[in-house]
Amino acid sequence: MPSDEVVVLPAPNLDKAPARYDNEIDELDAHCQQLARDFLRENATIRDQSLTQLRDWIAKHPNIKRCRTDARFLLRFLRTKKYSFINASHMLERYLACRVVHPHWFKRLDIEDREMCGLVEAGFLYPLLEKDARGRTVIFGDAGTLDPKVYTVGHGSRMHMLVGETLYDDASVQCAGFVLVYDLSGITMGMLGLVTLNDIRDLATYLNNAVPMRIQELHFVNTPSLALKIANYTLALMNEKLRNRIMCHRSWEDLHKKVDKRLIPQEYGGKIPKEDHIAAFKQRCRIYRPQLLALDEMDYEVGRDMDSCKKSHVAEIETGTVGSFRKLQLD
Repeated sequence: MPSDEVVVLPAPNLDKAPARYDNEIDELDAHCQQLARDFLRENATIRDQSLTQLRDWIAKHPNIKRCRTDARFLLRFLRTKKYSFINASHMLERYLACRVVHPHWFKRLDIEDREMCGLVEAGFLYPLLEKDARGRTVIFGDAGTLDPKVYTVGHGSRMHMLVGETLYDDASVQCAGFVLVYDLSGITMGMLGLVTLNDIRDLATYLNNAVPMRIQELHFVNTPSLALKIANYTLALMNEKLRNRIMCHRSWEDLHKKVDKRLIPQEYGGKIPKEDHIAAFKQRCRIYRPQLLALDEMDYEVGRDMDSCKKSHVAEIETGTVGSFRKLQLD
């Protein structure tokens, strides 16, 4: 379909207490229905009651000024936290706060932005066209395409948010989750020099507390030794569940033992050329563009409690109270 014929999604209502709520949701296929029932504790009654409870909480929350309340958006958090209202509401609040604290990560997720479009076309990060045998969406990244003379850590972070925000509302993604594959063979000292310890700490805080996605596996391929050291520092900041889902591989052949090689781009041993995956993602970004830009209009008043909580977590890491962990090794 030519780009000028793409039907875009309308911008969502950001009224925290609208006269009428948007209850439209995607119908789950049989596999996702089973996942939702068996692993997420979901049924129609629990889903409807949880949406009502979360909407009431948003409407009464003094710090939330403008926020999406449509069912697809709220189900991101409810499904990620398996319908624990306390955990889902905390994650939503941290998500909103992170958007305020780190605007250079979250704002202007726009495919028409020259720098964002450049990274998309270079193949820095994009979802693959086919899901794996367990119904999981596979996201592929090539770190070597981020030119340190042109781009910053902020650009890379925005690309991750762009990919995420075009997928988070997808019911199959909410139920089955993600698998991420990163090619690190092109990493240079210049790229690693862009990353500060504060960047790593902030990213870890976000991943631990505010990502409305079910990360099932993280695969790093051809990891340079210096990058492995940075990865292990980052790993120390992650929660145990996420740490246990990270794997490093020496080669694509090693990766293929864990990830179906037919799914990845043709240039890495798969079936579908890289350019086809990227073209489909660009079109998806255009479809979601009004919705992505509307996110910049959400409004949350950040309190002191978030900053103190963040400092406490960092202090625990630096004094070693979080405990030991399995360091990454090359398979």
